[in-house]
Amino acid sequence: MGHVVVKYKVTLDQPEEGAPDYQGIADTISEFDEVQAVEIKPLAFGMMFIEVQAVLGEGEGIVDGFEDSVRGVDEMVGQIEALEMGRL
Repeated sequence: MGHVVVKYKVTLDQPEEGAPDYQGIADTISEFDEVQAVEIKPLAFGMMFIEVQAVLGEGEGIVDGFEDSVRGVDEMVGQIEALEMGRL
């Protein structure tokens, strides 16, 4: 089986007060074995998103499993969108 590189845009839900802990969530995501790079980038109106680049094995359910793991990092994780995908 081969591998794929997937770049994700991870957005966080906005809390009632203050701002989400972008850095803390990004640090937790960066500890996953599959993750190659994590960067916090501006989105709009002071909001940010976390860009995650991961190398995943090809196979049924592997990408979905990784996305579920990212969603489980914190209840503030909102949407996960694949920006780019390519084979290695």
